[in-house]
Amino acid sequence: MGFARIATPTIPGFQLLNAEDLELPTSSFQFLETLQGPTIIKLKGKTRRRRAVLTLLHGNEPSGYLALYKLLKEKFEPLADTTFFVVSVPAAIAAPGFRYRALPQHKDINRCFKPPYTGDEGHLAKQLIDYLVDLAPEAIVDVHNTSGSGPAFSVSRRITPMHQALASHFTRWFIHTDIELGAVMEVPFCCPIVTIEAGGAQDDSAHINAYEGLVSYLSAEDVYQTRQDIEILQHPRRLEIHKQATLAFAERPVFGASITIRQDIEQRNFGTTQPGDILGWVDHEKLEHFRLGGHKAGELVEHYFSAENNQLTVIKPLKFFMVTTRSDIAKSDCLLYFIESD
Repeated sequence: MGFARIATPTIPGFQLLNAEDLELPTSSFQFLETLQGPTIIKLKGKTRRRRAVLTLLHGNEPSGYLALYKLLKEKFEPLADTTFFVVSVPAAIAAPGFRYRALPQHKDINRCFKPPYTGDEGHLAKQLIDYLVDLAPEAIVDVHNTSGSGPAFSVSRRITPMHQALASHFTRWFIHTDIELGAVMEVPFCCPIVTIEAGGAQDDSAHINAYEGLVSYLSAEDVYQTRQDIEILQHPRRLEIHKQATLAFAERPVFGASITIRQDIEQRNFGTTQPGDILGWVDHEKLEHFRLGGHKAGELVEHYFSAENNQLTVIKPLKFFMVTTRSDIAKSDCLLYFIESD
């Protein structure tokens, strides 16, 4: 293939490639297979300013990587020298492709960007942090997908005008969170970082969102000039499921399942769910199968949800996002995020 593989002592877990040296195969997946492991790809810009983009922190979230491949095919020239990180390559290429968030029996690297940085994923996360600190870019964008269909939105730990402007290259929705998970966006870099959820991993519109947003971000003379009006959603909670619970997705209660969630629940992304709307059904343990993540002291599941007559409903209007219909993600991460709706 003629790929240039330049060793770098500063980040031993990654290979380093220069975009101008690449001979790309005809498909994005073939190119990913040639990478084999975590990779840094450098695009030379029109100036010596520096920007960074993270892709494939989760192996089942391809939009950022697909946008990168399209930019490489087009020989796109960004304004600033741009460093792309393609991280969870082994998980992404494992059959059937773009299925696994992380390889089975491996940790989610986007939960490892905090001390003590143990294990292979923790070591890789620390190497990535150190590289970005040394790089000192003027902005960092971390591109993801949701597992269910829905519109693009951004997530940030900070709510400054610079963070909002950075997100506005991609979306009008800006979620300000104080939930601590060990995600890369929680790292206090010297420049703004935002996470972009480009849309559903299976949706072509998400791949378009990622590409168009990156073109805007990488072409901008002033990356902190707002591109569209921003709507801010503050301090979401997570509805999490205890590991011992069994979970099914169906249009009626599934015998033997602790929890049955309606198959069409992802259609509630960014809409308002009202009291009385049936989200699913639970067995005799009712809300005991759930817990809240990101909640304030004293908050309980029953402050937001009800299981009267074994029907799972809300007790006040809520706006859902990042709803998933994948049982593995719902149980290992969460079923959905929510905020109170006006």
